[in-house]
Amino acid sequence: MNKLIPVFAMAMTLMVYGCSEEKNGAEEVSQPEQQAQDKSTVAATDSSQPDADRNAEESQAVVLLSGLPTLDTKDSIAIVELDPESEDFGNIIYEYPLPKYDAPLHHLYYSPNGRLYATGLGTECSLAEIGLVRNAQAEPQITGVNCLDTQGQQVGEDIMWHSVNGKNYMFVTFMGGTGVSQEDAGSIGVFDPQSNEIIKIIEARKSQLDEGEPYLLYPHGISAYGDRMVVTSTVHPDLSTGVGNAVTIIDLNTLEPIENIVIEDSKPVGFPSSPVEVLFVRPSIVPDAEPAVLVNTMFGFETWKIPYNEADKTFGKPEKLYDGATAGTGVPLEFYGNETEMFISHAVPGVVKRYDLQKLPDLVSSGADIETEPGAHHIIFYKSASGRELIAVQNNLLNLGNAEDNDPTDVDFIAKVNAHSVTVHDLKSGEKLATVNFKDKYQKGIDNIESLFGSGFVHHH
Repeated sequence: MNKLIPVFAMAMTLMVYGCSEEKNGAEEVSQPEQQAQDKSTVAATDSSQPDADRNAEESQAVVLLSGLPTLDTKDSIAIVELDPESEDFGNIIYEYPLPKYDAPLHHLYYSPNGRLYATGLGTECSLAEIGLVRNAQAEPQITGVNCLDTQGQQVGEDIMWHSVNGKNYMFVTFMGGTGVSQEDAGSIGVFDPQSNEIIKIIEARKSQLDEGEPYLLYPHGISAYGDRMVVTSTVHPDLSTGVGNAVTIIDLNTLEPIENIVIEDSKPVGFPSSPVEVLFVRPSIVPDAEPAVLVNTMFGFETWKIPYNEADKTFGKPEKLYDGATAGTGVPLEFYGNETEMFISHAVPGVVKRYDLQKLPDLVSSGADIETEPGAHHIIFYKSASGRELIAVQNNLLNLGNAEDNDPTDVDFIAKVNAHSVTVHDLKSGEKLATVNFKDKYQKGIDNIESLFGSGFVHHH
């Protein structure tokens, strides 16, 4: 597929088998807005809800399904039952066929007021609002997909809602920036969250800057606290032109980059570290927490901490907290959490690690790993009909497969990062209770999973 893949695949194979807040400048978002901030999600269900009053939709998920051309299937949005105690487990309750775009929709997000958005990996529909409503029988249904005007920005990734000096904004990272043909692509779209109209494009291309000036490059993960926003530099959308190794600091008073911080140590697969998702730990997540930034590096296999001095708004020297190359894991992706724990998904070999939320920003284990399937990625939390606390993990990374499998339905990449499944586990024990394989059952890949109507969320980061 591209020049990164052969070396990366070999190295990956060896690794796997060998081993109340103050407001200053920009205002911190209100609690409802905090519940809809980053894609690297901190999310959970309210365990205090009596079982007798349980919402039957609590165990239903909205999923983005990608058609596999060799199986003659098409992209769609579906609502799926994920309670393993239900006779409908794994069944699609409702499905809405998507128009044919040049690349699939990728991530789902609920805004603070409950509107549903999706980013897209192509150029034809890089950002969309999805009409998710109830019909006359109170059943959920999709009324349409409205691709939004991004003013040329392409390959959308993460969305965050935040308040800047009393004004609300929707921020969206675009890995392809104002054109995927640019070697130094990347931008952040600043949108009006009510009208969806674009207010500003934040762009700082290295080729147009003097040496040492702060830049944006292949932005993906995004998080904010007060008047500072952090954005990761991941990889060019073509997976070939370039790989990033830094995070960019944005001053939310000016909406401009002010600093780059390199996040890199060893290179276990020979490429730059590719920071992917980022979490700004802050008191709204953990009361009295020392603010700091956590960063997962996709090709570095690591999790890092960047200290933050709130008094003078400076960031300290990055500190590596977790080394997957020595621990036997690779491709760390998302941050998620409930009221007591934070979870990090690792696509290789397919595992979710769990940490004590109250100990953040340090990573202190809170229990045994949850063993999923290759490609562990997005997560939701909910209860079964009997009240059992569950965690469901989507095990699929962009339908990227192992070239050695010679599977024509996959895009050849690395060893096993696309099981095409959702595994459901007991939250406390990690025991795997059930699996639905979307490729086997529906001949489709699964790109994203979110709780229906956002019912699974207590707070986002």
